[in-house]
Amino acid sequence: MNEYGFTVKKTDTLRNQVYKDIKSAIIRGKIQPGTRLRENDISKEMGVSRGPIREAILLLESEGLLVTQTHKETMVAKVEQDEVTMLLNPLRVLLESFSIHKTLPNLNESSIQDLEKILDELNQACKENDIETIVEKDLEFHGYLVSLTGEPYLITLWKSVSSRIVFHFMTNTREKHQTDNFSKLINEHRELLEAIKTKNWGFIEPILREHIY
Repeated sequence: MNEYGFTVKKTDTLRNQVYKDIKSAIIRGKIQPGTRLRENDISKEMGVSRGPIREAILLLESEGLLVTQTHKETMVAKVEQDEVTMLLNPLRVLLESFSIHKTLPNLNESSIQDLEKILDELNQACKENDIETIVEKDLEFHGYLVSLTGEPYLITLWKSVSSRIVFHFMTNTREKHQTDNFSKLINEHRELLEAIKTKNWGFIEPILREHIY
């Protein structure tokens, strides 16, 4: 019987396969905060060597989902509300504000269509109460805006911040957002996209800030 429930799909590099599976399990709550992850156990479950597992763990540590203390085992991190409110949300506002502001002059119809497609998929996931896809499409929407900068370091920073915020959402506040069938989530993304279409930063900025907070 698998301890963590990991599987490996032969469609990517081993490191990325391991990374995606562990990250999905953490964000979906299959592995709770404080749970220890043992390289040997994961290696046996997945049928892969410890090298790709160690690489995946390093990536997840860089995103703040795992933590390894000196001479201790790797554990799933914890995210408290005050960290989200006082640190992560302000950082996310800065990163996404910079990204949108930088890309606005070159934002074209193709990019808008891509965002519309993501939003349609988010809407459908909300109708089906598909939590994993809702999280995926929410991240994809904002991640797409950041990716338009073409700045690798910025993208890495955003992934680290957003991963911890989503982790907090899934483990602590998911039920609160489900009470309105995610209508607030959908409306906020739609409002943000319509604001982006205007290319008016003075109009976009307060909507983005309200959405993130």
